[in-house]
Amino acid sequence: MPQPLAFDAWLDCIQEKREGVLATVLQTGEAGPPGRLFIPKEGQAVGTLGDSALDAQALLAAANKLNEPNPKPQTKGLHNAEKKEVSVFMDVYIPPLTLLIFGAGHDAIPVAKYGVSLGFHTVVVDQRPFYNSEERFPGATRVIAETAKFAERLFIDSRTYIIVMNHHLEKDQETLKFVLPSQAPYIGVLGPRSRRMRMLEALEKEGVRFENSQLERMYSPVGLDIGASGAEEIAISVLGEIIAVKNGHTGGFLHNSMHIHQLAQS
Repeated sequence: MPQPLAFDAWLDCIQEKREGVLATVLQTGEAGPPGRLFIPKEGQAVGTLGDSALDAQALLAAANKLNEPNPKPQTKGLHNAEKKEVSVFMDVYIPPLTLLIFGAGHDAIPVAKYGVSLGFHTVVVDQRPFYNSEERFPGATRVIAETAKFAERLFIDSRTYIIVMNHHLEKDQETLKFVLPSQAPYIGVLGPRSRRMRMLEALEKEGVRFENSQLERMYSPVGLDIGASGAEEIAISVLGEIIAVKNGHTGGFLHNSMHIHQLAQS
């Protein structure tokens, strides 16, 4: 039966943390289980809604939904081969975003803690096992690696948000070589603007130059301007900026706003 196959594929998608949509017919005049169609972001669809026209529309709707910045489940009215409207529930699974933290100093502890609490797949990268320990970073994935091993140990995509906080100029420069050419939409770098310029000038002397589109994703100084003082407040400032970037917002005050908690237009 196609329906169990589609649902099994949906469960596999969640287990394997892959993006996908499960379309299910909500209303039908026929007896038996509802039609189901599983549409992964990558790979072949599994199952059927019981009508080729519905399947085609569901495939298009799923592709559009998976390209949204913050896709949500939705009931859509699709039309079958007889031009009759059929309600189809589009359930969507998007795996957690990744928060990739370079540096395991004391100020990285609250950043990782808040990242975990916000539901990010939080990864701490530092070559020092004494600092990069489970006791200091509970709930986070820890990667003990030198900069030379980054390419083989780390994966960065368009759903990865990065914070560079090694507190070591040369390490930060080497980290920038790795992260700036990636697809990461956000690369926050601790320190003042003068430090940022010094690192980029040093890299340019090495013959390393970045495109403007890459530098536009580099946030330094990092965080929202909330007057943060101390590691905990700075962590809130940084995570607030990441949330704003993720949602396409600037992070300004809501005071006197006509609308609140409204997603930016994609």
